[in-house]
Amino acid sequence: MRLKDGKVLINNNEIFKGMKSDNFKNIFSSEVNSYANGEMERYNFKNPQIIDGLAFRVGIVFKKNSISSIELKNADPKLKNSYENWSDDNVELKRKSHDEWLINQLGQPDERKPAGIEYHYTWGHVISYYDSRGGDTGIRLNYYTELHKIKDTSHKN
Repeated sequence: MRLKDGKVLINNNEIFKGMKSDNFKNIFSSEVNSYANGEMERYNFKNPQIIDGLAFRVGIVFKKNSISSIELKNADPKLKNSYENWSDDNVELKRKSHDEWLINQLGQPDERKPAGIEYHYTWGHVISYYDSRGGDTGIRLNYYTELHKIKDTSHKN
């Protein structure tokens, strides 16, 4: 399975640990909006992307030209919130949809916390999170940098 290996497939193209921003731009430049701030680049896909059966809003972050993280947020229009039309129920439903999707993809999580679930791998970790202050929820794949030392030897491969 791709996700267990830290890979996400979008439009038959893999996004993966070690991917460089130049390579990403060559493949996806017409499909994303880009934002740069110093050594950090963020790319948001203009349209929702279907990933293993679910439509997601997708954001990709590169630091110093190397991929740092992938963020996925359920793109179901029924779960969309705005300042004018806020619903805590929608936030909770979206968070649950993220958790369920991850459990279907990856099995039971390594950790369950009040703010979400987490999976640990040698390449990085996957979290389904809920930020109560910002009212935000999503899935994030965080890639370890080459300098990162894995402290816990129980990480999955």
